Amino acid sequence: MRTTQLMRIAAQAEVLLVKRQIKTTQRRVIYAAIAAVFAIAVLVCLHVGGAIALVQYAKLTPFVAVMIVLGVDIVITAVFGLIAAGGGRDPVADEARYIRDHSLAQVKETMSAAAVLRPAGRLLGRKHVYGLALAALTARYLGTTARG
Repeated sequence: MRTTQLMRIAAQAEVLLVKRQIKTTQRRVIYAAIAAVFAIAVLVCLHVGGAIALVQYAKLTPFVAVMIVLGVDIVITAVFGLIAAGGGRDPVADEARYIRDHSLAQVKETMSAAAVLRPAGRLLGRKHVYGLALAALTARYLGTTARG
């Protein structure tokens, strides 16, 4: 009974924790959206200021100044686009996936072995089951070392 109560309390705490994390993430997304709006306004001001500076100090026509600013924007966009497109694989994530899959496979094997050994333990007794388990593990170990 105590175990189920503890599990229930842990589950309730986990639900509360997830709800709080969701609320925090929602707030951060809202603040980031507001910051993005102002960042866009800053970029627009920089573009206009750059074009005006080219007209006044470089003595260019307004059209040529705007085309120069546009050219710089295209180059910056291309550089960051190429960086984003060339991401490739993440070796740490690949290793984490492998470890997760391998661990889950071992859990499944352990659970199935426990399901098989539990009835055998009732029939044969604990000492005999330990002997059978040891024999099975030895056979498995020898089988994997002979293959690998």
